[in-house]
Amino acid sequence: MAECLTELRARYDAAGQGHVFKFLDEGKIPESQQSEFLAQLSDIDLEYVKESHQGAMEDAAKAKAAAQAGGAGLQPPDSYACLADTTAEEVTAWETVGLEAVGRGEVAACVLAGGQGTRLGFDGPKGCYDVGLDSKKTLFQIFCERIRRLAERGREAGGENSRVPFLVMTSPLNHDVTIKFFKDNSYFGLQADDVWFFEQGTLPCLTAEGKIILESAGVVATAPDGNGGFYPALKKSGCLDRLQKDNVKYIHVFSVDNLLCKPADPRFAGFCIQQGADCGNKCVWKTSPEEKVGVVAKKDGRPTVVEYSELDEASKQLQDANGRLVFGAGNICNHFFSVKWIADTVLPSMSKLFHLANKKIPCAGEDGQTVKPEKENGIKLESFIFDTFLLSTKMAILETLRDEEFAPVKNAPGAATDSPDTARAMFSALGRKWVQAAGGDIDGPEDALVEVSPLLSYAGEGLADHVSGKMITAPCYLSPDSTGFARILRKRKAGLESGLKNCKAGPESGLP
Repeated sequence: MAECLTELRARYDAAGQGHVFKFLDEGKIPESQQSEFLAQLSDIDLEYVKESHQGAMEDAAKAKAAAQAGGAGLQPPDSYACLADTTAEEVTAWETVGLEAVGRGEVAACVLAGGQGTRLGFDGPKGCYDVGLDSKKTLFQIFCERIRRLAERGREAGGENSRVPFLVMTSPLNHDVTIKFFKDNSYFGLQADDVWFFEQGTLPCLTAEGKIILESAGVVATAPDGNGGFYPALKKSGCLDRLQKDNVKYIHVFSVDNLLCKPADPRFAGFCIQQGADCGNKCVWKTSPEEKVGVVAKKDGRPTVVEYSELDEASKQLQDANGRLVFGAGNICNHFFSVKWIADTVLPSMSKLFHLANKKIPCAGEDGQTVKPEKENGIKLESFIFDTFLLSTKMAILETLRDEEFAPVKNAPGAATDSPDTARAMFSALGRKWVQAAGGDIDGPEDALVEVSPLLSYAGEGLADHVSGKMITAPCYLSPDSTGFARILRKRKAGLESGLKNCKAGPESGLP
């Protein structure tokens, strides 16, 4: 340990961070805690912290200058594709390209799942949340089942190597709990080897001058590095090397709280692949200038996402000749990346992409005990996953349909927007749309839940054989069974009964 401590001191002294040993030298760290403290110090990349701090300071100076210029340098995207205005033939072509890539095993999906369900009133990882469907499926289960169905579609399209590795980025707060949840549920039918967990990183909290803050005598104050930590965490965990070894060329990254998200969406992937894009962004158009979402734009000629709070009022209200918002491409955390681009371009530049967040950071007092400050005393470094857009030489933007792909689960049940209730209603409305498009009729109240299992259909395909010419009574749950027919789980609430008339029932082949 003495040699390790000597090396550590030399490294920290050279970086101007030797003050972290103050309480160790004063004998204020119990011997039982010293090993853990030194291990924490050993794990910190001081050069990376220094570069990240410098980059964040430069970014803050640029942002201040831009604000004083009143939004100067901000333009709408040069071009983007609008799904609603694209021909069916072209959309089919995108999907074909995407399914072929899935069939070759070249597309992975990654869910950003480091958050907790605090706003939902749920004590646990948000992905473990039951959104209130009759099947009781959680967000994680729905995503896994969509991936299972997508891999089947890849095989149906002739792909001999059809598979979709599913990456789950956790945080130190929920890593172990998330892994246990998947194990306890047999990975929701996915092969265990195809579900990869990796942990979002943390960075030390710093003073304005870049000095590391101690939370207590033997603990460095740290904070998550933002969802942009996806990139270094992908590398550090070994997942990037594994993707490259498995010849996975593309990765679709999305937020855990979107009930309608389609992991590894072949339509979106195919669109980006056809464009030769190094990165892509799927967006929905803002419903009003006041909708509090960031927008895809160009800043100083480079693609970016401008947060709602950073967009000046004039830009928010600006409309084109058709009355459509000029800055309306709402960011929904739904991204496509080339694995090669991440490895060759993003990671070498990552330390220059951090932002400063001024915070009240609990810190060690003179006696080494934790003190809670009354005012901001330090900074946290964080990056956003879209910060890398400015590094792109070819970015593809696809405006999709909100009612088919964006149902956020952010607010507590009962909230007017972005709640489990509103998301569930959108999920049900989409299921109704699919059934009716496939030739089925639905009987029952308009607000009665229609749940189509992802194991039965990824995006509305393949339903005609199950529902065409049949009357379905809602509320209902349609899922595959061993006979190839649809099964309806009966809902026994408030005396309501649902069923599928003239359709044979059988055991579901998927998980309960």
